Amino acid sequence: MRLRIEMQASIQNMGTSKMKDGKMFWHLYTDMANQFVDMIDVFPPARFVEKAERNMIAVVKIPELSPGESFTPTVILRIDTTARDWLMEPQDIPDQIKSRLRGTFGKMKKFWEVEDPVIQELSQSIAERVSSDEAYVRLAHDVVRDRLKLKTHLDERRGASRAIREKEGDCDEHADLLIALARAVKIPARRVLGHYYKGVPEPEPHAWCEVFVERLGWIPVDPALNRFGVLNENYFSRIREGLVSQRPPIQLKVNRDTSTAPTIEEHIRMESVPNGS
Repeated sequence: MRLRIEMQASIQNMGTSKMKDGKMFWHLYTDMANQFVDMIDVFPPARFVEKAERNMIAVVKIPELSPGESFTPTVILRIDTTARDWLMEPQDIPDQIKSRLRGTFGKMKKFWEVEDPVIQELSQSIAERVSSDEAYVRLAHDVVRDRLKLKTHLDERRGASRAIREKEGDCDEHADLLIALARAVKIPARRVLGHYYKGVPEPEPHAWCEVFVERLGWIPVDPALNRFGVLNENYFSRIREGLVSQRPPIQLKVNRDTSTAPTIEEHIRMESVPNGS
């Protein structure tokens, strides 16, 4: 499927003095095996940089803004997406890479409280019932779905510890709990933030996981939508989070003489377009 994605940001100076020498760091997309970027158009023109975890960012210069003034840049992406089954593609992965990934993507972070005693107890009970990393992740996926009642777009991201106690959460809590359960037994795991296209202009914000499984490498796991190792063409992968647990879609670097921070808003529209357009 070919998707046309329009991102529009609005940066407004809410202070009492001019905002100068500003830069905007805008997450556009992350590298994913089932999506292929055909075209990027940014107004005003921007510099593109690939940052950590293969996240592609537009660096946009913000013009000088007087109090009350706003700046509204726009990005148009054209991306081809396809359904993909990662389980059909085994890999021979060197031991040193597996060891390095366990050290890098197995640590406790905000929202992934791997040392929480309730998460530790649940992870050990899952580990006692399986004999491989893949079997562990499959069972953890099922446990997350069984333990958490799926809610729609909560006002805050609660993290794994709250999710397991409150027994509910949206896609964020489902992803965070699975990541915490995987990291609790040193299985590398990270988060992907993006959108799920449902055929209407306003795509649904969505989060899921990637888990590193022996002989398969990194595979997507989406406990909220009950997908293991597969993504369909409706997924748009935008930001990968593993070295850190949270990357805002937009970050600013500005000089200002007031403590009042500028406001940041973002609106995203998405549509399916014919191939070749």
